[in-house]
Amino acid sequence: MTEPARTIADRIEEAAGRGFAGRHQELEFLVGAACAPGRPFVLAFVHGPGGIGKSRLVTTALSRVVERGARALLLDGREIEPTPDGFLQALARALGSSEPDPDIARVVALVRAEPRPVALALDTYERLGLLDTWLRQTLMPALPDSVMVILAGRDAPGAAWLASPGWAGLMRDLALSPLDQAESLSMLRQRGLTELQAARVNRFARGHPLALELAAGAVAVEPDLDIEFGPLPHVIGELLDALVGGLPAPLLETLEAASTSRRVTEPILRSLLGRPSVRQEFDDLRRLPFVERTPEGLVIHDVVRETIARELAERDPEAHARYRRRAWSYFEIRARRPVPERLWDITADLIYLIQNPVLRSACFPAGAGRETVERAEPRDGAAIRAIADAHESDEAAALLERWWERQPEAFSVARGPEGVGAVLHLAEFDGIDPALFELDPVARAWRAHMAEVPPPPGDRTLTMRRWLGLETGEMLSPAVGACWLDVKRSYMQLRPRLSRLYSVMADPQALSPIFTPLGFAPIGDPIEIGGTRYQPVWLDFGEGSVDGWLRRLVGEEIDAQEAALPTRGGHAEDAGLTGREMEVLRLLAEGLSNRGIGQRLVISEKTVGRHVSNLFCKLGVHNRAQATRIATERGIAGPL
Repeated sequence: MTEPARTIADRIEEAAGRGFAGRHQELEFLVGAACAPGRPFVLAFVHGPGGIGKSRLVTTALSRVVERGARALLLDGREIEPTPDGFLQALARALGSSEPDPDIARVVALVRAEPRPVALALDTYERLGLLDTWLRQTLMPALPDSVMVILAGRDAPGAAWLASPGWAGLMRDLALSPLDQAESLSMLRQRGLTELQAARVNRFARGHPLALELAAGAVAVEPDLDIEFGPLPHVIGELLDALVGGLPAPLLETLEAASTSRRVTEPILRSLLGRPSVRQEFDDLRRLPFVERTPEGLVIHDVVRETIARELAERDPEAHARYRRRAWSYFEIRARRPVPERLWDITADLIYLIQNPVLRSACFPAGAGRETVERAEPRDGAAIRAIADAHESDEAAALLERWWERQPEAFSVARGPEGVGAVLHLAEFDGIDPALFELDPVARAWRAHMAEVPPPPGDRTLTMRRWLGLETGEMLSPAVGACWLDVKRSYMQLRPRLSRLYSVMADPQALSPIFTPLGFAPIGDPIEIGGTRYQPVWLDFGEGSVDGWLRRLVGEEIDAQEAALPTRGGHAEDAGLTGREMEVLRLLAEGLSNRGIGQRLVISEKTVGRHVSNLFCKLGVHNRAQATRIATERGIAGPL
């Protein structure tokens, strides 16, 4: 008799049965502050590494807040377009409004109309890095003081939060650490482990909630599980191997395919697996202990997803490329619909597929950083002039000064603990003061190009006249990187009508590894200003605006990945071995056991076994002696 299909209610019941273990002090801290009269503070930063239990703490705290009569609102950064408009829409929906384009005044009015105290939690806050300044400077100050905000993410508060005298007194920093021994054992017992199993498991999980959760699942597959004590990433890898290695082959295939996508729905999974029906596969996937059900679909815990995808790319690059191709094809078709159901979902899905670290980190910043980009104020004029004088000729610095005088609202600065670290000019072409076209030959080159290659009617154009870091000029630095993130925020805010971006570079050769893959192209010949040759450039987003540009970037990356796949053959140099398989073969030829290879490469013994099995298949051999002979013949290892 087959097991009946599980429902959402099953998962709710399971989650309630597992309960919440540990974090009693942190839980009372959040709930007490949210419900206390007079509110000792209005903002809490909950942060810690992936898998430390941030989301579970926040959701549990919100449920307790509701029990005490307050209103709880939970927004997930993975589901929100990182623009002010996107955030306001998400917050309005959480407040029960169906208005399509609420402004900040309307959203604040909705919050004020709430008769109860409000706890607003923003989970996965690292995904909202593009909004950090806007939230701190614009939205949060406008909220009534009956609201307490919880920001939960991997990163500690950025420097701007800590440096602001006003915020410093109204916020609390809550860094999560591993569970203590009693809390860990309680959590494992709730997951069905015996006292002996729980004690053994916690020796290597060391209170890390994700490691404990994985261990509980792995012990269900392998009751006598025991691994070596080691660094946490190694422990998580070992636990994943134990858990994943015990899965049926069809479920393992489903999990590996799903790991290449940001989220999984049944239609996405059908595309990834190339099958007309995947109901059983989808249900099996959602039962795994590291898979969460969200309004967007199933989401594999990011630490687990990244580990599985990375291992798949090393072990079977053909399969990894195939799944990326299928995901891209699915999202590319969805994005071409005239009115995508949720435009940001598709954009985020495409960004996740991008492996170019410059672009991916720009759209999904990995950390808050020490610098915060803010609109330049009159007091910043001296710092802007000093940066320009340090890196530009007198004539070029004087031109930038004219832009500052005539268009100060277009300037932003990256402000860190030591002051202004970089300056950025960013404005729409239509907003440029006409006098600047007469003063600046770079602006004239832009205008001439616009006349020669006009954008589609109604489309918008951005200009980035200059970016300069205090220490590095136009070259990359943390402060300059923060400015580039602000440019990406503008991309997102102006799409789908943004058509192109104009800029200029003093050293295009040095910057080409960053800008050329993104599609920047030169405009005419370089322009000499004060002895320096400046190259005007432009980025044509093309059909589909930013989303079309992202589709093309992903497609080009996948084309390059597939073109780089080695052909299979009979020997190591032409057998299609991955870099990791070559390392395993070299160590195997040195006489190391699977266990020894795992210790040398800091991977699990089971992962080594899979690599060995794959390279035997690719080399057409049946044992280690035959593989060693080929490695020696081809110079991969010296003769024994």
